Amino acid sequence: MKRLRETEREYLVVNNHFLSGISVIYDGVEVTSIYKFDWEAPRSDIFQKQNEIINATRGNSNVIQAWYGASARLVGSILDHGFVLPTKVPSTDIYGIGIYLSPLGLPHLSAELADADENGVTRLILCRVVLGEVEKVEAGSQQDFSSTVEFDTGSDDPKNPRWYVVWSNNAETHILPEFVVSFKPSSNMKGQVRKVCSLEKVFLKIRDSLPPAQFREVSTSYSTYRAGTLSKDDLMRKFRQVAGDEILNSVIMEVFASK
Repeated sequence: MKRLRETEREYLVVNNHFLSGISVIYDGVEVTSIYKFDWEAPRSDIFQKQNEIINATRGNSNVIQAWYGASARLVGSILDHGFVLPTKVPSTDIYGIGIYLSPLGLPHLSAELADADENGVTRLILCRVVLGEVEKVEAGSQQDFSSTVEFDTGSDDPKNPRWYVVWSNNAETHILPEFVVSFKPSSNMKGQVRKVCSLEKVFLKIRDSLPPAQFREVSTSYSTYRAGTLSKDDLMRKFRQVAGDEILNSVIMEVFASK
């Protein structure tokens, strides 16, 4: 792997995606390093071939970037052997058995599945993923492969996903790790990471306070945010613009009260 310099374009892009997403839940983190996987044939060729096969079959290979939470030991294992074991997730968050990755705009979800090392450093892997046709997997499902040949991967909600699930037997062909982001609580946080208001919870609660037309407007912006193309600040401005100060402030207070 190659360590990226902080002035390199790839570092700046990955760092921006990570910090804009992680700050939704965690405040006071600092990136300690970003490494780039330096894949050579045949690993990269296998992924590219799968991309071409799905594109020819489906008309669109649906390639995205997504986060995977990993320990330092697991990063080394993935580099040497690839994704071998399915992700361990809480029983309340099971949507099949496979490799769990969170959308580009939601790195905090994968961060909660990652273990910090003895120095307090946590690692996320930013991967390129061939999703192909995504099927909805019901909560609690023990499904470990596509239900029919019409689907390639799974998700808790294909339209507004929190998780993408790549079945273990497809991991090597559908996932290509690209970057490893290492981070820890910033020095002024004294080892503690402070949780801040969850935009996901704000979005879910604001739904009950808006008429359908207005909710569709904020829903579109929220989907854009989760895709990683809208910043947290811009999303909050959209919430405030559509809902108004009174409703938004009330919703935020409810979110904090529910913690």
